[in-house]
Amino acid sequence: MKATVTVFLFLSLFGQSFSLYRKHILVTEKMTWNNAQKYCREYHDDLSTINKEEAHLLSINPEVNDEYFWTGLHMISNSLEKWSWSGGEDQQIDYWDILEPNYVIEECCIVKRSNAKLHNALCSWPLPFYCMEVFETILVHQNKTWEEALNYCRQNYIDLVSLRSQMKMEEVIYNTITSQTAYVWTGLRFMVGHWFWVSGNFLQYKAWSVEGEPQCPARNLRCGALDRKRNIWQPKDCEEKLNFVCLKKP
Repeated sequence: MKATVTVFLFLSLFGQSFSLYRKHILVTEKMTWNNAQKYCREYHDDLSTINKEEAHLLSINPEVNDEYFWTGLHMISNSLEKWSWSGGEDQQIDYWDILEPNYVIEECCIVKRSNAKLHNALCSWPLPFYCMEVFETILVHQNKTWEEALNYCRQNYIDLVSLRSQMKMEEVIYNTITSQTAYVWTGLRFMVGHWFWVSGNFLQYKAWSVEGEPQCPARNLRCGALDRKRNIWQPKDCEEKLNFVCLKKP
């Protein structure tokens, strides 16, 4: 059994127009840490690397029924001072629970669902776990209609980008500083009476202008673009030609 949660991670790489998304896939089948790592590396990229925000988001996933789940964090050299992520990422570890970590030989790291804090535990415990898949966002310096941009992203990468949180907004804004157009296409679309992300993500976070979400936009204003100067979403003519942001595998 699997369920997915997508979280945005921005890497500050000056001079390059790309960022990273991490998609986390919950596997409810219980495994030891080592077997979970093998599973994730075979079917995805690796066991999940997570920051404090991601720990919270993954903990409130309604698909999680157990009190704990594995992450990709594990002890190296049997030392409480030395922890490493399965994928080798340099992700800060700053959300241990009170009195954690405790010393036990061959420990791996779990997240306690009730408070989204890190605990260490025996690697032999059978627990559900999160695997991750990593994606980049890339600004395409081509002027295309919304439909052309969607087709381009799906043919050459994965999809048009979804802006599902304030953090995602800020990082994509930074990522588009070299855009040749004041607006850039996103995966936001109005159809059948509501706005949605074409990637299938829910439209929970919203960044419309002070006028609010357009409830019934004109027939030619049903594609959503990011206004880079005002940092808001704007309904635009789908036939207008703009730069756009795609998701891709690194």
